[in-house]
Amino acid sequence: MLATSMLVGGGLAAAGTAAADGAGTKAVLQPGVRHSGGVEYTDAKGNHHQLQGGILDLKTADGKKLQTYCIDLLNPTKPNAEYTEAGWGSTSLANKPNEAGKILWILKNSFPQVGPKDLSKASGIEGLTEDDAAVATQAAIWRLSDGLNTTPMNNSRAVQLTEYLSQKAVKLDEPKPTLSLSPSAVSGKVNDLLGPITVTSNGAVVDLSVDEAGAKAGMTVTDKDGKEIKTAKGGDQIYAKLAPGAKPGTAGIKASTAASVSVGRAFLGNLDGVHSQTLILAGSEPAKATAEVAVTWAPTGPIPAASAAIDCVQGAVVVTIVNNGDQDFSYTLAGQTGSVPPGGSKTVPVKVAEDTAYDLTVKGSGGFEKKFTGVLNCKTDTAVTPSPKPSVSTSATPSPSATPSTSPSVTKPATPSATPTGPVLANTGGGGQTPLLAGIAGALVIAGGAAVYTLRRRGRHSRA
Repeated sequence: MLATSMLVGGGLAAAGTAAADGAGTKAVLQPGVRHSGGVEYTDAKGNHHQLQGGILDLKTADGKKLQTYCIDLLNPTKPNAEYTEAGWGSTSLANKPNEAGKILWILKNSFPQVGPKDLSKASGIEGLTEDDAAVATQAAIWRLSDGLNTTPMNNSRAVQLTEYLSQKAVKLDEPKPTLSLSPSAVSGKVNDLLGPITVTSNGAVVDLSVDEAGAKAGMTVTDKDGKEIKTAKGGDQIYAKLAPGAKPGTAGIKASTAASVSVGRAFLGNLDGVHSQTLILAGSEPAKATAEVAVTWAPTGPIPAASAAIDCVQGAVVVTIVNNGDQDFSYTLAGQTGSVPPGGSKTVPVKVAEDTAYDLTVKGSGGFEKKFTGVLNCKTDTAVTPSPKPSVSTSATPSPSATPSTSPSVTKPATPSATPTGPVLANTGGGGQTPLLAGIAGALVIAGGAAVYTLRRRGRHSRA
């Protein structure tokens, strides 16, 4: 996810939300995993793993529920993590277009989009339940998203359904965002129409407004003819118009709509600068989606705008700088310097560490300053390295199962228990606790979302 903040310095300042990664539907991870069951796989080293697979719920600020599956098995979820809708290019699916398209087919042709009875009819597998359908769907998705041979445990119907979905899946095209405005930053001279800004939305009506700074500057949202508009629809192009003689400044155009998020849209999770397991949408109620464009204007001189997006093909945060003024715009970014001529633009990929919070700032002539922060997560782990000494962690990731201890070990959301002598169950979800698998490791307990029997793993994904 990307975010920006306004830092005023001299003349121009940046404001608003950065790129499409900050646009769309936002929600918070809820505790636990629903319609679930056990899943197992053996990794390339021959180590056996067992985990819980099913539906994880997100809840929007307006109380709407989003149903999701995991596409990031070996990364944990963070309780109450904030999630933002994103395109496949900003996730680990970016380098797996064929697999991503097949995941979308599975999502559209399985639970919850297709109920158990209809799924039984389509697959020829009698007696499917919601739990069967959910665990089979998750297992089939993990095969594509993480490249692991995941199979439901002790459930012949779910095993058959996983095979059916895996064999039938064909590549589909990526779904459109619920709402986005592109570009997410524009600039220009006071007396010009600033844009165009393209609206993409699956909502019937997109409401448009300006923020407080825009209202003070007499800024309005218009069509291509300069006529003020209050609403738009997907495919429309909109512009910003300033009052004559407006002093140099920056403001925001705000857009919102209520619509069901398209099945197959990814959701990026972040809690205090730490990545939370990437999810993919399986079903939603109509929910609010928002987007914003930063507008910068001046009568003369360099008039820059900057936006950014995560590009997982490049493994970078790609910053785009435009200059719609009449003088060169000189800038610094991540230790680099450069300039953009009048009417020109420059794209600057900035490599940042995987699973590490980044903080990038564009600074330039005229006091321009714009910050981008977030966490880049473009890879799924496919190998697991066990820790030589078992330990309890509230955010561990899967590692090889050891022989279960005769006494149960339980992880708690806040305070770790004593060091166990056998495998412990990682807290990888929202903090709820429900039974995982009866008869396995005694009284081990699930702590929510894609939970795993685990030894704490050292490495870049181990987090205390």
